[in-house]
Amino acid sequence: MTIEPVTEIGSGGALRLPRARVVPLSAPPASYTAAVEQYLTGTGIAKSSARIYRISLTT
Repeated sequence: MTIEPVTEIGSGGALRLPRARVVPLSAPPASYTAAVEQYLTGTGIAKSSARIYRISLTT
């Protein structure tokens, strides 16, 4: 992400930030355990690491 100075007259030296990417939200998980599973599935970490995180997040 780059931040570009605005060079327009009367801008007051403001910075122009790029627009944020909009990500549509899916339906919320039914339970905390389901939310943990959804999160761990989307992280792309190794199965052994996901197992440790799962234990930590659900206890």
